[in-house]
Amino acid sequence: MGPQPVDTGRDDLGTVMVLTAEALAELPWEELRGIEGATHKVLWQSGTVVIGLIQVDPGRTKPEHTHHGAHHHMFITRGSCVMLGQRVDAGSYVYVPPGVPHAVDDVGPEGVEFFYTYRPLELPRHHDDSDHHAHPV
Repeated sequence: MGPQPVDTGRDDLGTVMVLTAEALAELPWEELRGIEGATHKVLWQSGTVVIGLIQVDPGRTKPEHTHHGAHHHMFITRGSCVMLGQRVDAGSYVYVPPGVPHAVDDVGPEGVEFFYTYRPLELPRHHDDSDHHAHPV
């Protein structure tokens, strides 16, 4: 199993955020879990639900890993790489269901950058008719 996002206690839920291109460019890239040549920026987080950017340098990989309990969506914003056996470049979208191994391989000469969401599975709630405050899922 690959590294999983950590609940840092950050809770941006309900917080209005507007990041202009300039403000986003000023946010520092941080090392991504010790993976050489891979960095990220967390844009929004509530518990273990994370939305952000990842970039991988040319000639590097983000090793194969599996999120057993989360959905993973990725939109390539710059560069190119191979994901799930297919070359993707800027404008491409990739969805990885829970339990599917995936990696970032064969990164192009400009590197690759992608917007991602990581959303853990929601466990079904047991319906209790006495709970009138329950929200529909």
